[in-house]
Amino acid sequence: MKAKIIKLLELKQLYGRYACGEHYTHLRTNALKPLFVQNSLESTIKNCTLCNRIKHCKEPIFGILHPQSTLCFISEIPLVDASGHFLQNKSAIMLQNIIQRVFMLPLTAVSILSLVKCDGLNPHVDKSEILSCVGFCLAQLQKITPKVCILLGNEVAEYILGRHLERGQILWHNNRNFLLTHSLNELVRNPSLKTEAHTHFLIAKGQL
Repeated sequence: MKAKIIKLLELKQLYGRYACGEHYTHLRTNALKPLFVQNSLESTIKNCTLCNRIKHCKEPIFGILHPQSTLCFISEIPLVDASGHFLQNKSAIMLQNIIQRVFMLPLTAVSILSLVKCDGLNPHVDKSEILSCVGFCLAQLQKITPKVCILLGNEVAEYILGRHLERGQILWHNNRNFLLTHSLNELVRNPSLKTEAHTHFLIAKGQL
């Protein structure tokens, strides 16, 4: 178990270097070699086989990444499919409604990312799966300059910011505004939280 954790931490360091512009053409283990042989971040993500979640979907989900997006949502699991269409579950449909009805933005003005890139229909995520994948999300963030990034849930805040953040509070971090609200899964399970989340979204809207 300890060896696996060390390996995951080493991978996280590699992802961090990759996010800063380094590209890898040779790695010591064959299992890791395909990750960095291509310059395209999208190709790198879609060829990932780091964790077992890939066994339950056709391919990793890149998400929606628009370089000129003014708003970015980051969730724990994917909310769109490989074609960039919203998944047909309550969380994804809720996000689609939030974008259209609260922010009144076209999808072309929004980026939608996730900590893990596979199996968007499975809400149960293991910490090791996030550690394997979070570097991809951080690399994607380097490619956009939204006016605010909305973190959907405490787990997302922990891995993106490395700290806990009070919900509804704007935090300036790494040259970006971040705002934490409830995860969509929380809102589905507990609709009474929607009023508070709506207030958070209005605070984020005020930054646009």
